[in-house]
Amino acid sequence: MRRLGRVLSSIMPFAIIGGLLYAGIFVKPKATGDSVEPPVLQPRDAFYGIAVPDDKVIWAVGRGGKVVRSEDAGAHWISQKTPSRQSLQSLIAWDARRAFAVGNQMTVLHTEDGGKKWSALAGFAQAGEVQKLIRARSGAGGNAWIVGEMGSIFATADYGQTWVRLGKREDLAWNDIAAHGAWLTVVGEFGHIRLSEDGGANWKEVASPVKSSLCAVMYRDERNGVAVGLEGVILVTKDGGRTWSKVASGTAEHLYDVAWTGQRWVAVGDQGLILTAEDPSDAWLVRSISERSYAWHTGLVSRGDRLYVAGATLAMIDSKNKVQTFK
Repeated sequence: MRRLGRVLSSIMPFAIIGGLLYAGIFVKPKATGDSVEPPVLQPRDAFYGIAVPDDKVIWAVGRGGKVVRSEDAGAHWISQKTPSRQSLQSLIAWDARRAFAVGNQMTVLHTEDGGKKWSALAGFAQAGEVQKLIRARSGAGGNAWIVGEMGSIFATADYGQTWVRLGKREDLAWNDIAAHGAWLTVVGEFGHIRLSEDGGANWKEVASPVKSSLCAVMYRDERNGVAVGLEGVILVTKDGGRTWSKVASGTAEHLYDVAWTGQRWVAVGDQGLILTAEDPSDAWLVRSISERSYAWHTGLVSRGDRLYVAGATLAMIDSKNKVQTFK
């Protein structure tokens, strides 16, 4: 018995080691429970552009080429894959299926199936160009425009199937473009404003009352428009963009986008501010989008009685100024 005990004692360590090796090689653990998916919208996200083609669909694009979409008015979100990781600066959508996104390194992406597949478009850059495309704006009948660095101005009249370059290549960044009939207005660095009365075939420089960069421009009709920019600048035109005057904004914070809701003008920018005015020449009301919010916003869309903003946060503001921050 003692001999048998000694034999077993000597064999036992090898049996244990052999069992562990067998388990490690041949026995595969089975996962139990449900895996936890990280939220689509992350605290460190930055969204620069937003589009709301109908009452349910919201699209947003931003840092690192991130594209997100909601099909239930913001209750749930999905992340969409694209062929680029370049940061996307702006987004337009003619409807819930057809959209374009533009961004750094002359990136232009498009989809025709609601974002299930995004494809890259080439041919926008001239030799050696790797500049940033800053803003895209859409119009009726398949019209759209893209502006950016080095004098970039592009236009399409067939939902983006073909694009033409308007204007010349130059060391000047255009930050936004607005169309009213055949007239086009572009605004950009150092207060520059240009106007075309023939769809972009010819341009003329417009006298600007400021030297700080203008970030956005919008018209409510063929004559009345507003441009906003750095250092709280607000400019107003009442003659279709031929002349502009500076008005008091009530803030020195940078303003990045402006919209006309059908009843009032709205502008957004740094420090969580939202500015509103029925008549842009009168005093603008300056307030915070939400209490204790200092988030910046670069994208603004008006749809129905709601406003949608993109930036350090994605949010919707209803007609009673109630804010819903999407998470």
